[in-house]
Amino acid sequence: MPTLALDTAFQAGGVALAQGDRLLGELLQNSAATHSRRVLAAVDFLLGQLGQTRGAIDGLAVTVGPGYFTGLRIGLATAQGLALGLGAPLVGVSTLRLLAQNLAVGAGGLIWALADARRGLLYAACFRDEPGGLTRLEDDMAISPQRLLPLLRPPAVLVGEGARLLAADALAEGLRLAPRWADLPRPGLLALLGAERLAAGQGQPPEAVRARYCRPSDAEVRFQLPLDEYRLVE
Repeated sequence: MPTLALDTAFQAGGVALAQGDRLLGELLQNSAATHSRRVLAAVDFLLGQLGQTRGAIDGLAVTVGPGYFTGLRIGLATAQGLALGLGAPLVGVSTLRLLAQNLAVGAGGLIWALADARRGLLYAACFRDEPGGLTRLEDDMAISPQRLLPLLRPPAVLVGEGARLLAADALAEGLRLAPRWADLPRPGLLALLGAERLAAGQGQPPEAVRARYCRPSDAEVRFQLPLDEYRLVE
């Protein structure tokens, strides 16, 4: 039975459908239109193109952050609603893990996944690319570039739009930027990872999955909560 994946954590996002270890279809969108206007339309379009219906879905995966607050809430609420209606389990996946998955080939190197957290901060996490999959070395964090740079020990690859915000002359020798095609999280990889976790019995009731914001909201910042440096254990 298929697994449906929803990624709305950043401006670029999309939906995908996987069955076991086979990706059936993927729709990636990168536009200024809000996810609330396009995510369900994208789901129905993808299912229609694949000759599937919502009733065929037996599990869902969704990115739970860190990311843009509104986008995360849209994706999670949509995934929870679909999962509740279908009586299906839900898997939440770190956005930064998904981003690092673009480069995972089991080569043993270090991958830093970086995204724009706004307000002068970056979302960051570090993984080792091992033959059995990604091993997390640093928790998801919201951190200033000044504090992040000493943590970026070479050799390592930096992936994500956040990496483009670092000054090239500030990077130590042995740190390299991934190609730009790898900067966008892939909903197809989310669907495959979700299917794997669901098969391993890691699905949760929809109401148990929560967003991981990783930093205070703008409203909380107005009450003078500190922004730099937050970490979340996966």
